[in-house]
Amino acid sequence: MNKLSKLSKFSKLSQVFFFLSLFSFKAIGQDKKPWVYFDLGDTIVNTKDMKHLKYIRGARVYMDELKREGFNIGIISNIPENWGMDYDEKLLSLKKVIQEGWDEETPFDWSVYEEIILPLKNTEMKPAPTLFLKAIEKADSCPSVYIGESPKEITAARNTGMAAKLFIESDKEIYIPIKEMKSFIVQNYQGTFDRNCL
Repeated sequence: MNKLSKLSKFSKLSQVFFFLSLFSFKAIGQDKKPWVYFDLGDTIVNTKDMKHLKYIRGARVYMDELKREGFNIGIISNIPENWGMDYDEKLLSLKKVIQEGWDEETPFDWSVYEEIILPLKNTEMKPAPTLFLKAIEKADSCPSVYIGESPKEITAARNTGMAAKLFIESDKEIYIPIKEMKSFIVQNYQGTFDRNCL
């Protein structure tokens, strides 16, 4: 094989790798999704009576619609320090509390949530910024929004740069309409983000 032939083969191989790298870059870019985080109690689950827990009106359907539209969804929930020694114990305790008080035929579906962010210490509980900063870090270069019923938590989330919406159960539209979610994020997220996420 002469030098020219080897060079030609190398050149063709280089072109193949170049096109493969473009494809993989595009695929990675397509996996980027914005995050929508919710408070659990009285935003997804009605916790006014802990022995009769159930979804807030429309919550389960809303989560399914968000997933269908390509959003990652997560929970940011306050639980006390004494619910476990580490994250896994705390998450098991939270799931047990929900399961024991659940009052609907269909169990609470944890599988829809890609991330559940919990405080490891009482000092990390909302409205401290710790959990919101963890959510921003998890979202990587994509924007995130927090929806919860506490005005103090909404202010804290906004102060970290997240888009945030106060949940008011008596409102006609209790959640941000799905078709308006992306524009809500663009208008309210205060950090820079990768536009490929939207």
